[in-house]
Amino acid sequence: MPVFAVIYRYADKPEIIAEHRPAHREYLSSLLGDGGLIASGRMEGGTGDSALLLFEAESPQAIEAVLNPDPFWSLGVIEQREIKQWHIGSGSIGRDGDGH
Repeated sequence: MPVFAVIYRYADKPEIIAEHRPAHREYLSSLLGDGGLIASGRMEGGTGDSALLLFEAESPQAIEAVLNPDPFWSLGVIEQREIKQWHIGSGSIGRDGDGH
């Protein structure tokens, strides 16, 4: 199954982010495994706050469907959400051991 990298770029709304972070993290945790989420976490450096999420999914649209209920998305805390297919060159994240 294809692997996708999702980049969240957060709006400058620190109070809303702090208030709703527990619900956001709980929602993402519910996507681990059967929801397709492989891993997620915040990124440092660059301009503005952001996060990286790795998913196994059939399409970017399938990821959008599972991420739309994220409390941060519905509250407008995510300013930009970018979904790109990631073709793994080395390693085994999201792969079944035989290289597929």
